[in-house]
Amino acid sequence: MIESKYFYLAPDKKNYLHYEVIKNIVPKTTLFIHGNLSSNRWWRPLFQSSQLPVRGELAGDIILAEIRGCGCSSDVDPDEVITIPSLAEDFIRLVDVLELSEFNIVGHSTGGSIALVMLSRMAEKIARAVLIDPVGVRGRAFEPPMLKAFQRMRTELNLVAEIMRTTISAPDIDPKFFEDVVVPDAFRAVQVVGLKIAQAFANFNVADQLSHVQNPVLVLHGDQDHVLPLADSQELARLLPNGRLDVLSNTGHCPNLQDPYGLWLRLSQFLQF
Repeated sequence: MIESKYFYLAPDKKNYLHYEVIKNIVPKTTLFIHGNLSSNRWWRPLFQSSQLPVRGELAGDIILAEIRGCGCSSDVDPDEVITIPSLAEDFIRLVDVLELSEFNIVGHSTGGSIALVMLSRMAEKIARAVLIDPVGVRGRAFEPPMLKAFQRMRTELNLVAEIMRTTISAPDIDPKFFEDVVVPDAFRAVQVVGLKIAQAFANFNVADQLSHVQNPVLVLHGDQDHVLPLADSQELARLLPNGRLDVLSNTGHCPNLQDPYGLWLRLSQFLQF
């Protein structure tokens, strides 16, 4: 059973993270962080394909947490300046409140970059990490046409569907899941935080902050990812002292939607589920 919870970032309860917990399901508690324009729901195919048993003897929980502006987390103030480290700070505070230690972390795309910042700041609390098609350690300056598309997506639902279909590169995705989950999640997020996150990556650089990160880190990157270059993940794996890169064949930017069972097998092997 999934428990839905909220973590309030201030006493006025204006800003909060929505997170979900599946208790006693894995050997070690594992935090999952989704990417830009998505939500916790994008992990659902992964867990459905894995056919997770309810094993009460296990001590670890699966925690799915949503970036502010995404899913059921609070909106982002229009005047708020967003950086990737500031988003990571939200999750660091959540980890502290939940008193997590020796937990695993899995991040997809923007979530992978958030996880990378968390590794650089609290490596002693993290056991292992998996970064799925993450933005590179030096960020990415999106071209003006892409930034304009983010602006247009705030009011054009059809454009959201068109861009998300190209982004996820999952031709066999269930049409109902795409219509009921992917498009509404992206449309909600792009109205309040999507462009801010895209712009934040222009000033993102953690290349000089990784040498002390001794945690085992698996970097996964689809060879058909047309959103983020494979070369960035290759550099990331090189910079991490215990980093490893696995290239996913015939896979786009969202293996959690395109090949959830194959992704689960890789996660379970590396995280020792």
